[in-house]
Amino acid sequence: MDLSDLEIRNFFPLTTALQGGMSIPAVVSFHINWSGVKNRVKISDETNQFTGNYIEDTATIGWSAQEAGFKFVSDPENTSTTVFAEIGKERNGFFFHGSE
Repeated sequence: MDLSDLEIRNFFPLTTALQGGMSIPAVVSFHINWSGVKNRVKISDETNQFTGNYIEDTATIGWSAQEAGFKFVSDPENTSTTVFAEIGKERNGFFFHGSE
C-alpha cells in the first residue's frame, strides 16, 4: 500500500483535535508491504454485534511526515521488523447483520 504526499492537519495536543482547535498543515507519505499469511481468523459475537475476518501476517513500513520547519523520516522499510501485523474486514453496530 502506497500513499504519497497526503495533506493533513497536525493537531497538538490530542484534545485540540477533538475540540476542532488550531492545527498546522502537514504532509505524510508511506509504503507498507504486507506478506506471508500466518493465520486466518474469523470472529463473530452476536451479543456484542461484532463480526470480522482477519489475516495475521508480516508487514514492513517506511514513512515520512513533514510540516513547516520540521521533517521526520523513518528508517528504510527493508530494515523494519514485524512484531504483529493484521489486516481485515469487520462489521459492528448498525452494520452488523449476524454471522456470515
